[in-house]
Amino acid sequence: MDESQISCRPAGDRIPPLSGKHVWLVAQTLEAEDMIGDQIFFSIHDPLSQYRCRVPELVGRRIRGCFHGWVIMSNHPYNIMWSLWNPLTSKLTRLPPLNHEDGDISECCLPSPPDDPGSILLLTRKGKPTFVFCRLDRKRKRLRWTEMSYAKQLKNITGEDGVVHSLTCCNGKLFALNTDGDCDDFLIEVDIVVKAREVVINLLPFVKLPSDSHVSGPNNCSIGPFLKGTCSGLFIVILYFKWKLVCSVRLVKLDMTRKLLEEMGDLDDGICFLDFGCNNVPVIPSELGGGYVHMLCEEDKATHSYNVKDKTLSLSSMPRLDLPPPTSGESRTSYVSVWSIPECRLKGDHGEINHMVDSKHEEDKEEDVTTAVEVNSMTNQHDESYLFNIPFHVLEMIMEFCVDIDYVNFRATCKQLTAPVTRWSNRASLTRLQRYSLVSPWLMVLDKDQGVIAFTDPMFGDQYSVRSPTELKGDLLIWCSMYGWLLMSKGTESMMLFNPFTSDIRKLPNLEVDFLDSFCLSTPPTSPDCMVVGFGGCDVFVHFIAREPATWLRLGLVFVGDAPSFFRFSTSCGQDLHALSSEGRLSVFTNICKENYSWVEVEEAPTSCCRTLAQYFLAKHDQDILLVIVEEFGESVELFKLNLYAKKWEKIDGLGKQMIYICGTTCLCMEAKIPEMENKIFFALLHSKNGKIVFYSLDTCRYHTFSGKSVVESLGSFFGTKQYLHPHAWIEPNYS
Repeated sequence: MDESQISCRPAGDRIPPLSGKHVWLVAQTLEAEDMIGDQIFFSIHDPLSQYRCRVPELVGRRIRGCFHGWVIMSNHPYNIMWSLWNPLTSKLTRLPPLNHEDGDISECCLPSPPDDPGSILLLTRKGKPTFVFCRLDRKRKRLRWTEMSYAKQLKNITGEDGVVHSLTCCNGKLFALNTDGDCDDFLIEVDIVVKAREVVINLLPFVKLPSDSHVSGPNNCSIGPFLKGTCSGLFIVILYFKWKLVCSVRLVKLDMTRKLLEEMGDLDDGICFLDFGCNNVPVIPSELGGGYVHMLCEEDKATHSYNVKDKTLSLSSMPRLDLPPPTSGESRTSYVSVWSIPECRLKGDHGEINHMVDSKHEEDKEEDVTTAVEVNSMTNQHDESYLFNIPFHVLEMIMEFCVDIDYVNFRATCKQLTAPVTRWSNRASLTRLQRYSLVSPWLMVLDKDQGVIAFTDPMFGDQYSVRSPTELKGDLLIWCSMYGWLLMSKGTESMMLFNPFTSDIRKLPNLEVDFLDSFCLSTPPTSPDCMVVGFGGCDVFVHFIAREPATWLRLGLVFVGDAPSFFRFSTSCGQDLHALSSEGRLSVFTNICKENYSWVEVEEAPTSCCRTLAQYFLAKHDQDILLVIVEEFGESVELFKLNLYAKKWEKIDGLGKQMIYICGTTCLCMEAKIPEMENKIFFALLHSKNGKIVFYSLDTCRYHTFSGKSVVESLGSFFGTKQYLHPHAWIEPNYS
């Protein structure tokens, strides 16, 4: 998003006129010395419209949560002075000072409105099994804080020491999760009974959570679970990361009656926020843009938005407040909080959607088919298409000149046409498909929920789907895409090579190790010399497809100094194998499967202009080795070429007639077949508005999309794009 496009309107010292159609967020600047700071109100759904103001009640106070129309705040950075503020009535309740260790307050929760006679403000401490609460009864002469340990109660439930987190309200009750790496997870009901002279808090086991069986990859880590609640139920969110990037999001809903957990297919009109700054916000309904899990990342100044229904992850920026640099000894920080005032509740329960399969996604029941066109019996002759006035042999001739996408579109024009897709092994069909596929690789997405494989043309945006083979059911990982083949597995088991254009599947022996980084193919799998090479930890794994017995060779690597975190984007170049470490260092492996195999680190990562974290991608074209460095969020892209003689990286300004395709597991470089695709780097990203594939032009140094052959849109970074969380990869069409 260009800053010049942002409209930031001043709103003075009052709350701006916020539309109820959006969920709003507040960016606060907090200065410890003079406690003066502005606020910016903005919406994820309308990021170009912002309000800048200075609301007195928010100055110097950080928003910690929103409940029942009330905002919970604490003074920054000490969290000693707590207050409750109702923006609709302007009522502000100040609580007595809270004496505690600096920064040890974790979460806050307001189980019932402050006007309720039994209302309390409940806090938890970081790493300590204690509750801190304050009774809000107006009849009390003096408010005070009380601390209570729940360590013994929790140990009776779990059998281990630990703490509770994710305080969440549902139907007037309070729930939480326990967290400890050595014991089982439980959903716990926090029962609060407020008596005349005391408050009794009991932890009651509600349901034991099953162990997480989500296949997320051997090198992935998870964050969570996070507990969220609505007026009708509870659900749990778990985030999975690979190489510090979100690779999967899991939502599990609790059946409150049967106490069973079910996978969640949609949030309906609800919006869920995960604030890693401990801002506690319930699920919020929205008239526009529901069905999202928004993750607020303060460090990155970015919001990652997960669409539960189509499993895409969008990236949007947070507003940046322009401030002078802090003076010596001054503390200045900023936070973004969710503004869920007035609070509303979701209507109805969250249920999974019955997905309707488009006519393009119809599954053909017959495998061996011909090109003949059959006509179903029709009950209404007046609805008959004029296509049926064409003789069958003419229709058959038309179908002979249709490539797969055209064929599917042709069938979709009339429901009475029941001709299945022509076999890809047909020689004439192969010729036509190959002619169509010469333009570029396709972005392939494996949708395990609908059981289809979807392909997208990066230039024209044409899309079509084929049925996934039964062997591809379940949670799969794509390790690499080379020569038109995919290397896939379920974790480290059921490894296979799959050609989606011929449906050819070649199973590989299982690799029973717990640490794997990446794989590559030395040649196409149809070659008798094809070698599958994998990297994991300090070992290299090699498998020859055509050799017996079918097994993996394990070769150890000896490192001098620090070992690289992992190797990625390995590629063969002549008799050598090049691989890129996570730090951007290039290594060359020689005689990889012989007794005298060796490897050497050729070159450190070149000096880059990246100001933040960078991603490194290695590509090969003929004998050229190319390195692409992409700054976090795509704010800069640099291109280097390896000087094979000097063993040095040399910066280059363009690709000439070549083009590069990048995703998390694949980096392909090839010559463009049409001028419009030259000198561009295509990413596995979609524009958030038009849904087209995003590319980086080395001519304009900007991100664009295609509209036909015309270049449209213009982005300066990845903000305003989205990506698939389904397994996906760029793949070269290969029909042999």
